Amino acid sequence: MSRIFTRASRAPFVFLFALSVCLLGCASTAQAQPRQTPPPPPQGQKPPKKKLQASSNFAQYAARDASNRLITGGATRNVMDDAAKYTQTGQESYEAGKFAEAVEAFKKVVALKPKSDAAHYQLGVAYEAAGCGAEAIASYRKAIELTGNVEIKAVANYNMGNVYAAANQPTEAIEAYQKVVALVPNESVTHYNIGLAYASAGKTKESIEAFKQAVSLKPDYVEAQFNLGTAYGTTEQYREAVAAFREAVRLKPDHAEAHFNLGLAHLALDERDAAQAEIKILRTLKPELAARLNELAN
Repeated sequence: MSRIFTRASRAPFVFLFALSVCLLGCASTAQAQPRQTPPPPPQGQKPPKKKLQASSNFAQYAARDASNRLITGGATRNVMDDAAKYTQTGQESYEAGKFAEAVEAFKKVVALKPKSDAAHYQLGVAYEAAGCGAEAIASYRKAIELTGNVEIKAVANYNMGNVYAAANQPTEAIEAYQKVVALVPNESVTHYNIGLAYASAGKTKESIEAFKQAVSLKPDYVEAQFNLGTAYGTTEQYREAVAAFREAVRLKPDHAEAHFNLGLAHLALDERDAAQAEIKILRTLKPELAARLNELAN
């Protein structure tokens, strides 16, 4: 994580990030459809390039980054007042995975300190963890309204974007993430998540630009490279897809889905020797993907 998402302890309140980065490079591919054998090409002509149905064959996008969920730190261990006690209880409940109890504790903090941006933010985090998306958004909005702290505004908007994305509301997610970009433009994870939101909204051109921005800010961002290649593949820009997937497997040689998608892009370009090389690699990494790619190649 870059600077704005790791330095919250410099704010007037003491915070602790829950850094649980969930970059799950998993993706199921569509089942193969029965294929009819095409008639042979006229003598002396090469067979036409195989047109892949990219949306059904490419391994799907890697998951959204859901990290940077800010929560209060341990500076209130020496109990000074009721709000401090409930803050400590809320934090301990949150860290123990008792999210409903954390909600109740932070609600008491908000009741005692209704003008506290941190209290509303903490309540939003607890609501989000408890699966109460609408309540989380309301708390994040209140924190944003009350705060003059850029970092709290940025991370509250970021978390709010994640709530909208999880609820399959990509337009609202994009709006929230764009507010983060306006505040802190050089956060690669924000551009990454905007790319996924655009893809979910069917705006592949915009998703490509967002993923390109993510990798320009963080060239070793494997999942952003993978998603950039996937976006290129879904728009049949196979040469660009090859470049992105090659970079993904260079950065992470055991990324099976990237090898699979790279093989598909080679097939779409009628580069069968290169596709066979990916099949060979996949036989070791993930035999079921090797079999699937081999089926598409024949």
